[in-house]
Amino acid sequence: MPWFKRHYGSADYRPEFDCFEQMFASLHGPREMMMISTGLADTTVYLNLPDPKLVAMYPGFTEIEPANLPTEATLLIGHQDAFQERFRFASRD
Repeated sequence: MPWFKRHYGSADYRPEFDCFEQMFASLHGPREMMMISTGLADTTVYLNLPDPKLVAMYPGFTEIEPANLPTEATLLIGHQDAFQERFRFASRD
């Protein structure tokens, strides 16, 4: 499954969150499909989609190599066990 990224800064990503949540449910929650984020005031959102064509529903997202994913993130939508296989939960220092 390909990964996509978009930097939001302090902008609201709620419309994309709602769209992703609906897609996740309609596809019956594919295990590897997830939405994660990094940063609080300076937010970047990452999507793992089952089909690269689905990114058309998310304007501004660009494909990235898995090697460029963060090591720590916050799981927004997805399966916690799949998330923990690849990422650590972001520390709240």
